[in-house]
Amino acid sequence: MVKESQIKLRRGLAFKMIIYVFVSIMVIFILIFHYTLKITRDIVVENLKSNAEYLTKSTVSKIEKVLSSIQRVPDNFAQIYQQNDFDESEMNRLLRMMVENNKDIIGACLAFEPFFKNQSEKFYSFYYYRKDDKIEFLNLGNDQYVYFYMDWYQIPKELGTALWSEPYFDAGGADMLLSTYSVPLYSEKDGEKKFVGILTIDLSLDWLQPYVNEIKVYETGYAFMISKTGSMITHPIKDFIMNETIFSIADEQKSSALREIGRHMIEGETSFAEIEYRNMKTRKLSWIAYAPVPLNGWSLGVVFPVDEFMADANRLRMIVMGLGLGGGAILILIIILISRSITSPLRRLTLATETFAKGEFDVELPVINSKDEIGRLNAAFHYMQDTLTRTISDLKEAGEKLEISHAKLEEYNRTLEQKVEERTATLKAAQTQLIQSEKMASLGQLTAGIAHEIKNPLNFVNNFSELSVELAGEVIEEIDKLSGIIDPKDSDYLKGILRDIESNVKKINEHGKRADSIIRGMLLHSRGKSGEIQPTDLNAMLGEYVALGYHGLRATDNTFNIKIESEYDPSIGLVNVVPQDMSRVFLNLINNACYSTAQKKKELKDSYFPILRVSTQKTPDKIIIRIWDNGKGIPQTILDRIFNPFFTTKPAGSGTGLGLSVSYDIIVQEHNGEVKVDSKEGEFAEFTISLPNKL
Repeated sequence: MVKESQIKLRRGLAFKMIIYVFVSIMVIFILIFHYTLKITRDIVVENLKSNAEYLTKSTVSKIEKVLSSIQRVPDNFAQIYQQNDFDESEMNRLLRMMVENNKDIIGACLAFEPFFKNQSEKFYSFYYYRKDDKIEFLNLGNDQYVYFYMDWYQIPKELGTALWSEPYFDAGGADMLLSTYSVPLYSEKDGEKKFVGILTIDLSLDWLQPYVNEIKVYETGYAFMISKTGSMITHPIKDFIMNETIFSIADEQKSSALREIGRHMIEGETSFAEIEYRNMKTRKLSWIAYAPVPLNGWSLGVVFPVDEFMADANRLRMIVMGLGLGGGAILILIIILISRSITSPLRRLTLATETFAKGEFDVELPVINSKDEIGRLNAAFHYMQDTLTRTISDLKEAGEKLEISHAKLEEYNRTLEQKVEERTATLKAAQTQLIQSEKMASLGQLTAGIAHEIKNPLNFVNNFSELSVELAGEVIEEIDKLSGIIDPKDSDYLKGILRDIESNVKKINEHGKRADSIIRGMLLHSRGKSGEIQPTDLNAMLGEYVALGYHGLRATDNTFNIKIESEYDPSIGLVNVVPQDMSRVFLNLINNACYSTAQKKKELKDSYFPILRVSTQKTPDKIIIRIWDNGKGIPQTILDRIFNPFFTTKPAGSGTGLGLSVSYDIIVQEHNGEVKVDSKEGEFAEFTISLPNKL
């Protein structure tokens, strides 16, 4: 019977406590895990769409800028021709100047209607073109080449508008990829316009491939461009250019979705397609973003490899799963220990009380020295035993005392129930507090994650606002150039609107930077609490914060660039540090180095190039980290004060003066390490950190 009651007790209180608490926590974890993964994937996809939109729009803008500057030449000529009468020598001179003054124009042709010059000359056209770095001339048109029947002549004539031709490879001529821009010419007499001919330019597309190849999409992604008919104009695989179309690739991959995207692209649509597509370079599953070039109907496509842009989300899933399993194991161990600390003395007390209940009042009760409720319960049983023994001995003398003893026994039983209820309530309160602590820890991690994710689109707001200010200025300059063509009132009205836009965008940029400052504060606060010392890969941490510091400055100054030289000692392995605090030290030093080189770059311009050099080294008793930059350096007069709290050389509002002071305390006081600085003003600064080599 004792054995059976032991099993019942173990399976009653201890078993239920373990099962209920563990299952509840695991259910909460699973819900948080799935919700976190969903939110993370949604954020990754949303950021990817923002990146795709930025990449496609910025590249299309560059291409349109080149095309519009080129086509402006023949457009202006056509307007001038309509308003003036030119003799043949003047037209030849202007046509030759088009080719001479524009290196991307391979040839320019001025072709007139049949018998335009006189009734005896059917062909009347002149063509200037580049050959062996010289400008050659050719009278275009003869019985073998009737130019006024050609598409480049007939289509713009019939449509009455300027057109870009399909790209073509000029084999045997320029031996390069070309596109022809045709502009119809009109003469105006007595208020009537009459078609007289076509002006064309042959544009080299050699510049287009580098423009598109500049788009870097993770490790294996790439960009391509197709014509109005779907032909490949640019592609990383050069054999595809003018030999494949997006539709032939779709047929090869048996992808109806890719064929549908091809139709949307040649129709001039803009979108981001999550399709089952395998890119032609790596055969990886990829998504495509696309946008048209409105000037000529071509379309730009950008290929995003799915496995690469989802790498961080997949890594987060594995980390969260690992933390959940590890945390679950620790939780069940803690619950078992707690349950044992409660049920073990209760089990011994139960055995004694069962014997006591059989009438063996002299049974030896367990000795429990704890001062908690169980100890008090055991003391009460001891007292009850002594009292009951005395009561039984006195029963022979006074039977009336039996009722009093019985009342006391009931009193003690009620007290026992009350103690058990109080203990159960205390355990429930502890359980509630533990769950709340776990929720608050998760909330802190979620806050840091949200702050990081907000910072990415906020960077796009700041960058696009700065770009919009520049574009507004460029449009105002272009309007000023057209002052002779545009009515002054219209010009002033347009410039007024553009200046309002420029002012509004500056305000957007100003508030975007203020929001960025708030986000950085949130991130710093989320890292602010010191953690426990634990084995840490310092090489990986240093590399991560080198990249973070560089991209942080790039987010505020997109012209900033720096050469990073790193030399990490692989024998270092894991080092006992507080990761949160050590990461703060690295970030402070990297930020200072990038800031110093950026300021020096602003002063010296192109005569100087920033360099950041980081290295780690393992010695028998120390781990040495060096961070060196060729920035402005530190004057010798203030070298002994740089670690003082609130001391800073940065302008007001740019620094608090606490970065190096906090870093010094973390290394010296928290990690028993050493920080040294070596610098020469105007040339370099180097910080050397030494940590004890022990794990």
